[in-house]
Amino acid sequence: MSLQAIPEHHPDLPSGPGVFTLEQIRCLEEAAILLPEPQPNTSTNASGKRKVSAAFSAPRSVSSSSTSSSSSSASVATHGFQPNVIRTFDIPMAEESVEVLEYIGFVPDVARLIYDRYCGRPSPSQNPDDLMAYVTAHLASLSRRQYDNMSHQEALADVGLTRQIQGAITDPRFSHIFGTQTLTYWAQDTVETNYAALLRQQQLLQSHANKRIAHKKKHKRPRHEPSREDQDPSEQQPVTATINMTPQDFQFPDTYVMVQPDANILADHISLYKGKAYDELRPAGDIVESDGTVNLRPLSTYPGGDFNFDFNAQYWTPEIETAEEYRKFAERRSPAADTCIIHIQVQRPFINSLRMENLWYSPNWKEYIWTCRRQATPHPKFDHLWRPGQADIVRGPICSTLSTQLVRIRRENIQSHITEDNVMRLLSGRKATQWVFVQRDVIDRLAEHIRGKMHFIIFEAAVRFP
Repeated sequence: MSLQAIPEHHPDLPSGPGVFTLEQIRCLEEAAILLPEPQPNTSTNASGKRKVSAAFSAPRSVSSSSTSSSSSSASVATHGFQPNVIRTFDIPMAEESVEVLEYIGFVPDVARLIYDRYCGRPSPSQNPDDLMAYVTAHLASLSRRQYDNMSHQEALADVGLTRQIQGAITDPRFSHIFGTQTLTYWAQDTVETNYAALLRQQQLLQSHANKRIAHKKKHKRPRHEPSREDQDPSEQQPVTATINMTPQDFQFPDTYVMVQPDANILADHISLYKGKAYDELRPAGDIVESDGTVNLRPLSTYPGGDFNFDFNAQYWTPEIETAEEYRKFAERRSPAADTCIIHIQVQRPFINSLRMENLWYSPNWKEYIWTCRRQATPHPKFDHLWRPGQADIVRGPICSTLSTQLVRIRRENIQSHITEDNVMRLLSGRKATQWVFVQRDVIDRLAEHIRGKMHFIIFEAAVRFP
Protein backbone atom coordinates (compact mmCIF):
# COMPACT_ATOMS: atom_id res chain seq x y z
CA MET A 1 0.00 0.00 0.00
CA SER A 2 1.57 3.24 -1.10
CA LEU A 3 1.82 6.25 1.15
CA GLN A 4 -1.04 8.65 0.64
CA ALA A 5 -0.96 12.41 1.04
CA ILE A 6 -4.15 13.57 2.76
CA PRO A 7 -6.61 10.66 2.66
CA GLU A 8 -10.24 11.04 1.79
CA HIS A 9 -12.39 12.03 4.75
CA HIS A 10 -14.76 9.54 6.30
CA PRO A 11 -18.31 10.63 5.43
CA ASP A 12 -19.51 10.24 9.01
CA LEU A 13 -16.87 12.44 10.61
CA PRO A 14 -16.00 16.10 10.09
CA SER A 15 -12.41 16.74 9.11
CA GLY A 16 -10.07 18.65 11.38
CA PRO A 17 -7.81 21.48 10.18
CA GLY A 18 -4.73 19.26 10.36
CA VAL A 19 -3.48 16.54 7.99
CA PHE A 20 -5.26 13.76 9.88
CA THR A 21 -8.95 12.96 9.70
CA LEU A 22 -10.72 12.50 13.01
CA GLU A 23 -11.24 8.86 12.10
CA GLN A 24 -7.50 8.38 11.73
CA ILE A 25 -6.88 10.10 15.06
CA ARG A 26 -9.39 7.88 16.85
CA CYS A 27 -7.88 4.81 15.22
CA LEU A 28 -4.38 5.75 16.37
CA GLU A 29 -5.69 6.44 19.87
CA GLU A 30 -7.32 3.01 19.99
CA ALA A 31 -3.99 1.49 18.97
CA ALA A 32 -2.28 3.39 21.83
CA ILE A 33 -0.03 5.14 19.30
CA LEU A 34 -1.47 8.59 19.97
CA LEU A 35 -1.40 9.01 23.73
CA PRO A 36 -4.23 10.72 25.64
CA GLU A 37 -3.84 14.45 26.07
CA PRO A 38 -3.65 15.88 29.59
CA GLN A 39 -6.44 18.40 28.92
CA PRO A 40 -10.00 17.08 29.17
CA ASN A 41 -12.18 16.72 26.08
CA THR A 42 -9.32 17.26 23.63
CA SER A 43 -8.60 13.71 22.54
CA THR A 44 -9.63 14.48 18.96
CA ASN A 45 -7.35 17.49 18.57
CA ALA A 46 -6.53 17.46 14.86
CA SER A 47 -4.30 20.51 14.52
CA GLY A 48 -2.16 20.96 17.64
CA LYS A 49 0.69 18.83 18.94
CA ARG A 50 0.25 15.24 20.13
CA LYS A 51 2.47 12.69 21.82
CA VAL A 52 3.22 9.53 19.85
CA SER A 53 4.38 6.26 21.38
CA ALA A 54 5.30 3.50 18.97
CA ALA A 55 7.95 1.09 17.78
CA PHE A 56 9.04 1.17 14.16
CA SER A 57 9.69 -2.17 12.49
CA ALA A 58 11.70 -2.11 9.26
CA PRO A 59 10.71 -4.28 6.28
CA ARG A 60 12.06 -7.82 6.47
CA SER A 61 11.26 -8.82 2.92
CA VAL A 62 10.04 -7.26 -0.30
CA SER A 63 6.34 -6.79 -0.82
CA SER A 64 6.24 -8.64 -4.11
CA SER A 65 7.49 -12.14 -4.78
CA SER A 66 8.24 -11.07 -8.36
CA THR A 67 11.33 -9.19 -7.22
CA SER A 68 14.60 -11.08 -7.33
CA SER A 69 18.23 -10.12 -7.05
CA SER A 70 18.52 -10.24 -10.85
CA SER A 71 15.54 -7.95 -11.52
CA SER A 72 15.87 -5.48 -8.64
CA SER A 73 17.14 -1.96 -9.26
CA ALA A 74 18.48 -1.50 -5.72
CA SER A 75 18.83 -3.21 -2.37
CA VAL A 76 18.25 -1.78 1.08
CA ALA A 77 19.42 -2.59 4.59
CA THR A 78 18.35 -0.90 7.81
CA HIS A 79 19.97 -0.15 11.17
CA GLY A 80 17.81 0.42 14.22
CA PHE A 81 14.04 0.15 13.74
CA GLN A 82 13.73 -2.30 16.63
CA PRO A 83 10.13 -3.56 16.92
CA ASN A 84 10.53 -4.16 20.66
CA VAL A 85 11.70 -0.61 21.46
CA ILE A 86 8.90 1.89 22.08
CA ARG A 87 9.83 5.49 21.24
CA THR A 88 7.83 8.42 22.55
CA PHE A 89 7.92 11.83 20.89
CA ASP A 90 5.74 14.84 20.13
CA ILE A 91 4.44 15.56 16.66
CA PRO A 92 2.42 18.48 15.24
CA MET A 93 -0.85 17.34 13.73
CA ALA A 94 -0.81 20.04 11.03
CA GLU A 95 1.39 20.49 7.97
CA GLU A 96 1.66 24.26 8.29
CA SER A 97 1.47 26.05 11.64
CA VAL A 98 3.49 27.96 14.21
CA GLU A 99 4.01 24.65 16.03
CA VAL A 100 5.52 23.16 12.87
CA LEU A 101 8.00 26.03 12.58
CA GLU A 102 9.01 25.61 16.22
CA TYR A 103 9.28 21.90 15.59
CA ILE A 104 11.77 22.26 12.75
CA GLY A 105 14.05 24.59 14.68
CA PHE A 106 12.77 28.13 15.22
CA VAL A 107 12.26 29.90 18.54
CA PRO A 108 8.58 30.80 19.22
CA ASP A 109 8.76 34.53 18.39
CA VAL A 110 10.43 33.96 15.03
CA ALA A 111 8.15 31.02 14.23
CA ARG A 112 5.17 33.34 14.75
CA LEU A 113 6.82 36.06 12.62
CA ILE A 114 7.41 33.72 9.66
CA TYR A 115 3.95 32.19 9.94
CA ASP A 116 2.26 35.60 10.03
CA ARG A 117 4.18 36.64 6.91
CA TYR A 118 3.06 33.46 5.21
CA CYS A 119 -0.59 33.90 6.21
CA GLY A 120 -0.49 37.53 5.06
CA ARG A 121 0.83 36.76 1.58
CA PRO A 122 -1.16 38.35 -1.26
CA SER A 123 -3.66 36.21 -3.20
CA PRO A 124 -3.11 32.99 -1.19
CA SER A 125 -5.19 30.90 -3.60
CA GLN A 126 -2.95 31.90 -6.51
CA ASN A 127 0.38 32.36 -4.73
CA PRO A 128 2.60 29.31 -5.42
CA ASP A 129 4.84 29.89 -2.38
CA ASP A 130 4.33 27.44 0.47
CA LEU A 131 5.39 27.85 4.09
CA MET A 132 8.88 26.47 3.46
CA ALA A 133 9.44 29.05 0.72
CA TYR A 134 9.02 31.71 3.41
CA VAL A 135 11.43 29.80 5.65
CA THR A 136 14.01 29.71 2.85
CA ALA A 137 13.62 33.44 2.21
CA HIS A 138 13.99 34.20 5.91
CA LEU A 139 17.21 32.18 6.23
CA ALA A 140 18.64 33.67 3.02
CA SER A 141 19.38 36.78 5.06
CA LEU A 142 22.37 34.89 6.52
CA SER A 143 24.21 35.78 3.30
CA ARG A 144 24.13 39.49 4.11
CA ARG A 145 27.36 41.26 4.94
CA GLN A 146 25.93 42.33 8.32
CA TYR A 147 26.72 38.82 9.59
CA ASP A 148 30.38 38.93 8.58
CA ASN A 149 31.43 40.28 11.97
CA MET A 150 29.36 37.78 13.96
CA SER A 151 30.30 34.27 14.94
CA HIS A 152 28.37 31.58 13.09
CA GLN A 153 26.45 30.72 16.25
CA GLU A 154 25.52 34.37 16.80
CA ALA A 155 24.29 34.66 13.21
CA LEU A 156 22.13 31.54 13.56
CA ALA A 157 20.70 32.92 16.80
CA ASP A 158 19.95 36.24 15.14
CA VAL A 159 17.71 34.58 12.52
CA GLY A 160 15.86 32.76 15.27
CA LEU A 161 17.18 29.20 15.18
CA THR A 162 17.17 27.27 18.46
CA ARG A 163 20.27 26.59 20.52
CA GLN A 164 20.07 22.92 19.54
CA ILE A 165 20.28 23.85 15.85
CA GLN A 166 23.04 26.40 16.49
CA GLY A 167 25.16 23.91 18.39
CA ALA A 168 24.65 21.14 15.85
CA ILE A 169 25.56 23.17 12.77
CA THR A 170 28.66 24.70 14.39
CA ASP A 171 29.80 21.55 16.21
CA PRO A 172 33.64 21.57 15.97
CA ARG A 173 33.55 17.78 15.53
CA PHE A 174 32.21 18.36 12.00
CA SER A 175 34.06 21.54 11.06
CA HIS A 176 35.66 19.71 8.11
CA ILE A 177 32.19 18.99 6.67
CA PHE A 178 30.75 22.38 7.65
CA GLY A 179 33.31 24.18 5.50
CA THR A 180 32.21 22.46 2.30
CA GLN A 181 29.08 24.64 2.07
CA THR A 182 27.86 28.05 3.23
CA LEU A 183 26.26 28.86 6.58
CA THR A 184 23.04 29.68 4.71
CA TYR A 185 23.11 26.27 3.04
CA TRP A 186 23.49 24.37 6.31
CA ALA A 187 20.74 26.37 8.02
CA GLN A 188 18.31 25.81 5.17
CA ASP A 189 19.30 22.18 4.71
CA THR A 190 18.80 21.46 8.41
CA VAL A 191 15.30 22.91 8.76
CA GLU A 192 14.22 21.47 5.40
CA THR A 193 15.40 18.03 6.51
CA ASN A 194 13.53 18.43 9.79
CA TYR A 195 10.40 19.37 7.86
CA ALA A 196 10.76 16.40 5.51
CA ALA A 197 11.17 14.13 8.54
CA LEU A 198 8.01 15.58 10.07
CA LEU A 199 5.99 14.95 6.91
CA ARG A 200 7.29 11.40 6.78
CA GLN A 201 6.27 10.75 10.38
CA GLN A 202 2.81 12.07 9.61
CA GLN A 203 2.57 9.89 6.50
CA LEU A 204 3.66 6.80 8.43
CA LEU A 205 0.94 7.41 11.00
CA GLN A 206 -1.64 8.04 8.27
CA SER A 207 -0.67 4.89 6.43
CA HIS A 208 -0.81 2.81 9.61
CA ALA A 209 -4.22 4.24 10.52
CA ASN A 210 -5.58 3.62 7.02
CA LYS A 211 -4.49 -0.02 7.14
CA ARG A 212 -6.16 -0.52 10.51
CA ILE A 213 -9.34 1.21 9.33
CA ALA A 214 -9.46 -0.94 6.19
CA HIS A 215 -8.89 -4.08 8.26
CA LYS A 216 -11.69 -3.15 10.65
CA LYS A 217 -14.10 -2.52 7.79
CA LYS A 218 -13.19 -5.81 6.15
CA HIS A 219 -13.82 -7.68 9.40
CA LYS A 220 -16.77 -5.63 10.53
CA ARG A 221 -18.43 -7.07 13.62
CA PRO A 222 -22.02 -8.36 13.26
CA ARG A 223 -24.61 -6.24 15.05
CA HIS A 224 -25.28 -8.84 17.76
CA GLU A 225 -21.63 -9.05 18.84
CA PRO A 226 -20.58 -6.87 21.78
CA SER A 227 -18.51 -3.78 21.08
CA ARG A 228 -14.92 -3.47 22.26
CA GLU A 229 -16.06 -1.26 25.12
CA ASP A 230 -18.63 -3.85 26.23
CA GLN A 231 -16.17 -6.75 26.25
CA ASP A 232 -14.50 -7.99 29.39
CA PRO A 233 -10.93 -6.62 29.44
CA SER A 234 -9.54 -10.15 29.50
CA GLU A 235 -11.35 -10.90 26.23
CA GLN A 236 -10.24 -7.81 24.33
CA GLN A 237 -7.65 -8.14 21.57
CA PRO A 238 -4.38 -6.46 22.53
CA VAL A 239 -3.65 -3.20 20.74
CA THR A 240 -0.41 -2.80 18.84
CA ALA A 241 1.99 0.09 19.13
CA THR A 242 4.25 -1.18 16.35
CA ILE A 243 4.28 0.47 12.95
CA ASN A 244 5.39 -2.13 10.41
CA MET A 245 7.18 -0.30 7.63
CA THR A 246 7.32 -1.36 3.99
CA PRO A 247 9.70 -0.45 1.15
CA GLN A 248 7.11 2.10 0.00
CA ASP A 249 7.49 3.88 3.34
CA PHE A 250 11.09 4.54 2.28
CA GLN A 251 9.82 5.83 -1.09
CA PHE A 252 10.78 2.66 -2.95
CA PRO A 253 8.51 0.79 -5.36
CA ASP A 254 7.51 -2.63 -4.07
CA THR A 255 8.71 -4.64 -7.08
CA TYR A 256 12.22 -3.37 -7.75
CA VAL A 257 13.91 -3.30 -4.35
CA MET A 258 15.44 -6.19 -2.44
CA VAL A 259 15.77 -6.12 1.35
CA GLN A 260 19.15 -7.62 2.21
CA PRO A 261 21.73 -6.88 4.91
CA ASP A 262 24.78 -6.32 2.72
CA ALA A 263 25.61 -5.40 -0.84
CA ASN A 264 27.03 -8.15 -3.00
CA ILE A 265 30.55 -6.98 -3.84
CA LEU A 266 31.02 -7.36 -7.58
CA ALA A 267 34.26 -8.19 -9.35
CA ASP A 268 35.73 -5.61 -11.74
CA HIS A 269 33.59 -2.84 -10.24
CA ILE A 270 34.49 0.38 -8.42
CA SER A 271 32.58 1.30 -5.25
CA LEU A 272 31.46 4.89 -4.70
CA TYR A 273 29.56 6.28 -1.71
CA LYS A 274 27.41 9.18 -0.58
CA GLY A 275 26.18 9.95 2.95
CA LYS A 276 23.26 12.22 3.85
CA ALA A 277 19.87 12.50 5.53
CA TYR A 278 17.54 10.04 3.85
CA ASP A 279 14.43 12.08 4.63
CA GLU A 280 16.03 14.99 2.76
CA LEU A 281 15.69 13.04 -0.50
CA ARG A 282 11.94 12.57 -0.36
CA PRO A 283 10.77 15.98 -1.65
CA ALA A 284 13.21 15.74 -4.57
CA GLY A 285 11.57 12.64 -6.05
CA ASP A 286 12.07 8.89 -6.17
CA ILE A 287 15.58 7.58 -6.70
CA VAL A 288 14.14 4.26 -7.84
CA GLU A 289 11.07 5.03 -9.93
CA SER A 290 7.97 2.88 -10.31
CA ASP A 291 9.33 1.13 -13.42
CA GLY A 292 12.68 0.42 -11.76
CA THR A 293 14.53 3.25 -13.50
CA VAL A 294 17.29 4.81 -11.39
CA ASN A 295 16.89 8.58 -11.08
CA LEU A 296 20.01 10.39 -9.86
CA ARG A 297 18.52 13.89 -9.98
CA PRO A 298 17.65 13.94 -6.25
CA LEU A 299 21.36 13.40 -5.57
CA SER A 300 22.60 16.31 -7.69
CA THR A 301 24.85 19.04 -6.33
CA TYR A 302 23.84 22.52 -7.45
CA PRO A 303 26.29 25.03 -9.00
CA GLY A 304 28.91 26.44 -6.68
CA GLY A 305 30.57 23.20 -5.64
CA ASP A 306 34.29 22.48 -5.82
CA PHE A 307 34.23 21.41 -9.48
CA ASN A 308 30.90 22.70 -10.89
CA PHE A 309 30.59 26.44 -11.35
CA ASP A 310 27.30 26.81 -13.29
CA PHE A 311 25.89 23.30 -13.81
CA ASN A 312 24.57 20.45 -11.69
CA ALA A 313 26.95 17.58 -11.03
CA GLN A 314 27.11 14.23 -9.27
CA TYR A 315 29.54 14.11 -6.33
CA TRP A 316 30.60 10.71 -4.97
CA THR A 317 33.53 9.50 -2.88
CA PRO A 318 35.50 6.25 -3.09
CA GLU A 319 35.91 6.28 0.72
CA ILE A 320 33.07 5.02 2.88
CA GLU A 321 34.72 6.89 5.77
CA THR A 322 34.07 10.19 3.98
CA ALA A 323 30.44 9.28 3.30
CA GLU A 324 29.99 8.26 6.93
CA GLU A 325 31.22 11.67 8.11
CA TYR A 326 28.60 13.40 5.97
CA ARG A 327 25.93 11.03 7.30
CA LYS A 328 26.92 11.63 10.90
CA PHE A 329 26.81 15.40 10.40
CA ALA A 330 23.28 15.07 8.99
CA GLU A 331 22.36 12.95 12.02
CA ARG A 332 23.85 15.56 14.36
CA ARG A 333 21.91 18.41 12.76
CA SER A 334 18.61 16.56 12.29
CA PRO A 335 18.44 13.81 14.93
CA ALA A 336 14.78 13.14 14.06
CA ALA A 337 15.56 12.25 10.44
CA ASP A 338 16.61 8.89 9.11
CA THR A 339 20.06 9.03 7.51
CA CYS A 340 21.74 6.83 4.94
CA ILE A 341 24.84 5.67 3.16
CA ILE A 342 24.28 5.10 -0.56
CA HIS A 343 26.70 2.62 -2.12
CA ILE A 344 26.91 2.23 -5.90
CA GLN A 345 29.13 -0.14 -7.86
CA VAL A 346 30.23 0.97 -11.31
CA GLN A 347 31.76 -1.33 -13.89
CA ARG A 348 35.44 -0.62 -14.36
CA PRO A 349 35.19 -0.86 -18.18
CA PHE A 350 32.51 1.88 -18.10
CA ILE A 351 34.74 4.10 -15.96
CA ASN A 352 37.69 3.40 -18.26
CA SER A 353 35.59 4.47 -21.25
CA LEU A 354 35.08 7.94 -19.78
CA ARG A 355 37.40 10.93 -19.97
CA MET A 356 38.83 11.29 -16.49
CA GLU A 357 40.79 14.29 -15.27
CA ASN A 358 42.68 14.51 -11.98
CA LEU A 359 43.00 17.78 -10.10
CA TRP A 360 45.02 17.13 -6.96
CA TYR A 361 46.22 19.76 -4.51
CA SER A 362 48.22 22.27 -6.55
CA PRO A 363 48.12 25.91 -7.65
CA ASN A 364 45.53 24.94 -10.27
CA TRP A 365 43.38 23.19 -7.63
CA LYS A 366 43.36 26.38 -5.56
CA GLU A 367 42.41 28.60 -8.49
CA TYR A 368 39.78 26.28 -9.95
CA ILE A 369 38.00 25.75 -6.63
CA TRP A 370 38.11 29.49 -5.91
CA THR A 371 36.51 30.11 -9.33
CA CYS A 372 33.84 27.40 -9.05
CA ARG A 373 32.80 28.40 -5.53
CA ARG A 374 32.31 31.95 -6.90
CA GLN A 375 30.16 30.46 -9.70
CA ALA A 376 32.31 32.32 -12.21
CA THR A 377 33.45 31.09 -15.63
CA PRO A 378 36.92 29.51 -15.29
CA HIS A 379 39.98 30.60 -17.25
CA PRO A 380 40.27 28.78 -20.62
CA LYS A 381 43.19 26.79 -19.23
CA PHE A 382 40.58 24.86 -17.21
CA ASP A 383 38.40 23.95 -20.21
CA HIS A 384 39.63 20.36 -20.00
CA LEU A 385 37.93 20.05 -16.59
CA TRP A 386 34.37 20.82 -17.64
CA ARG A 387 33.71 21.29 -21.35
CA PRO A 388 31.75 18.50 -23.12
CA GLY A 389 34.07 16.21 -25.01
CA GLN A 390 37.01 17.03 -22.76
CA ALA A 391 36.08 15.76 -19.28
CA ASP A 392 33.44 13.38 -17.93
CA ILE A 393 34.81 12.85 -14.41
CA VAL A 394 37.06 15.06 -12.30
CA ARG A 395 38.84 13.56 -9.29
CA GLY A 396 40.50 15.49 -6.51
CA PRO A 397 40.55 16.36 -2.80
CA ILE A 398 37.59 18.06 -1.12
CA CYS A 399 37.93 21.68 -0.02
CA SER A 400 36.72 22.23 3.55
CA THR A 401 36.58 26.03 3.65
CA LEU A 402 33.33 27.99 3.61
CA SER A 403 32.53 29.56 0.25
CA THR A 404 31.85 32.89 1.94
CA GLN A 405 35.47 32.90 3.08
CA LEU A 406 36.93 31.65 -0.19
CA VAL A 407 35.15 34.07 -2.48
CA ARG A 408 36.40 37.09 -0.55
CA ILE A 409 40.01 36.16 -1.22
CA ARG A 410 41.43 38.49 -3.85
CA ARG A 411 42.71 36.79 -7.01
CA GLU A 412 46.29 37.88 -6.34
CA ASN A 413 46.12 36.22 -2.90
CA ILE A 414 44.74 32.83 -3.97
CA GLN A 415 48.06 31.00 -3.83
CA SER A 416 49.13 32.41 -0.46
CA HIS A 417 45.75 32.31 1.31
CA ILE A 418 44.60 28.84 0.20
CA THR A 419 46.83 26.13 1.64
CA GLU A 420 46.75 22.42 2.45
CA ASP A 421 44.89 23.39 5.62
CA ASN A 422 41.91 23.99 3.32
CA VAL A 423 41.87 20.34 2.22
CA MET A 424 39.39 18.14 4.08
CA ARG A 425 41.03 15.54 6.28
CA LEU A 426 39.25 12.65 7.93
CA LEU A 427 39.69 11.59 11.54
CA SER A 428 42.21 9.03 10.31
CA GLY A 429 44.32 11.88 8.91
CA ARG A 430 43.89 10.94 5.26
CA LYS A 431 42.66 13.43 2.68
CA ALA A 432 39.02 13.09 1.65
CA THR A 433 38.56 12.76 -2.10
CA GLN A 434 35.69 13.16 -4.53
CA TRP A 435 34.70 11.85 -7.94
CA VAL A 436 32.60 14.42 -9.78
CA PHE A 437 30.55 13.44 -12.85
CA VAL A 438 30.23 16.70 -14.79
CA GLN A 439 28.37 15.83 -18.02
CA ARG A 440 24.60 15.31 -18.10
CA ASP A 441 24.70 12.53 -20.69
CA VAL A 442 27.34 10.67 -18.68
CA ILE A 443 25.22 11.00 -15.53
CA ASP A 444 22.28 9.48 -17.44
CA ARG A 445 24.49 6.60 -18.56
CA LEU A 446 25.78 6.19 -15.01
CA ALA A 447 22.19 5.80 -13.78
CA GLU A 448 21.64 3.02 -16.31
CA HIS A 449 24.86 1.24 -15.37
CA ILE A 450 24.19 1.18 -11.62
CA ARG A 451 20.70 -0.29 -11.92
CA GLY A 452 20.79 -3.39 -9.74
CA LYS A 453 24.08 -2.22 -8.20
CA MET A 454 22.80 0.38 -5.75
CA HIS A 455 22.61 -0.36 -2.03
CA PHE A 456 21.01 1.86 0.62
CA ILE A 457 21.95 1.51 4.27
CA ILE A 458 19.26 3.43 6.17
CA PHE A 459 19.83 4.36 9.81
CA GLU A 460 16.84 5.03 12.04
CA ALA A 461 16.57 8.54 13.41
CA ALA A 462 18.94 8.96 16.33
CA VAL A 463 16.23 10.67 18.35
CA ARG A 464 12.60 10.85 17.39
CA PHE A 465 11.31 14.41 17.58
CA PRO A 466 11.59 15.54 21.22
